[in-house]
Amino acid sequence: MARPLRIEYPGAWYHVTCRGNERKAIFSDDLDRKKFLEILAESAEFYDIEIHAYVLMDNHFHLLLMSRQANLKDFMQRFNTTYTVNYNRRHRRNGHLYHGRYKAIVVDSDSYPLELSRYVHLNPVRIKKYSQFEVKKKAKIIRSYPWSSYHGYVNLKRRQPFVVYEKILEMTGQVDDRKGRREYAQFVLGGIVKDMNFTFWQDVKGQVVLGSDAFADWIHERFLSRKKVDKRELTRVRDLETGSETIEEIARHVSLEFGVPPEQLYQRYSPSRVARSVFMELCSRCVARRMSLAQIGRRLGDVSVAAFGQNRKRLLSRMGNDSDLKRRFQELTQIWSHTTPSRLALDAHCSPKKPQ
Repeated sequence: MARPLRIEYPGAWYHVTCRGNERKAIFSDDLDRKKFLEILAESAEFYDIEIHAYVLMDNHFHLLLMSRQANLKDFMQRFNTTYTVNYNRRHRRNGHLYHGRYKAIVVDSDSYPLELSRYVHLNPVRIKKYSQFEVKKKAKIIRSYPWSSYHGYVNLKRRQPFVVYEKILEMTGQVDDRKGRREYAQFVLGGIVKDMNFTFWQDVKGQVVLGSDAFADWIHERFLSRKKVDKRELTRVRDLETGSETIEEIARHVSLEFGVPPEQLYQRYSPSRVARSVFMELCSRCVARRMSLAQIGRRLGDVSVAAFGQNRKRLLSRMGNDSDLKRRFQELTQIWSHTTPSRLALDAHCSPKKPQ
């Protein structure tokens, strides 16, 4: 089974979640919640962690934090273990409280913390039983929900010493004053009005990095390319290799196979139509785990999502009458695919694999 990558460096921002075992509650009452926050504060101080936002739900929690000392793993191990021991002792139980390891996504601090803080603070109304509530009623729930950091952002009297408020408030373009706090409240509650789907999660790469291709490349080069990776982490490392890198690699192989200049493969009205068709199909299969078809299409000369499907049909038809083309396509497919090379289903995606 693939194992989550743990990426640590000084100043790294993370969105951290942890769920109860078998989706069961991790809090039995408010005394548990208060103890949880007490342990969170102690652990954050001990490991020099900045807590920027949190929310406690019945069977899971969310944290938005920054690790000053590249020690997220040690912090989470101490924090989760201490709370589990306290919870088990208090409720006279044994065994695991959480479902497996925590999930941590490293975040591009230039683009996402503000939106993530809104996502965290809106969690109380993003559950099924509130889905049909009107906006005013949802806003009232957020204002009255006691187990999140939202209140300290909008009311000085509700602030908690272990939460860092200033950095997120600065990201709104305001300072930590009455106006800035009012602006932040409007920003968060505005998410209810917009009925946001938080599409920024589509920017997650390898299930561990939330950011641009450039940020993912930096993470990969700086922390993973020279790291001795556990076999269970290999899938995540491959997934983190950015789509741009793979597109260029595919172009190089198709160019060599068909004897055409690489730049012609990117031309919408290419003189090398067969090679271009093969290139489009390989990109749609092998890069789709890291980029959407719309993003891939923009790299290939503003190709629409529908055009990829049309190209696939034409290529299948052509290969049905051209065994040599089919063989060449299958050989190219094998470079990136761990699956049967003749598999041509619409939803088939290749796991990237460096050529030998």
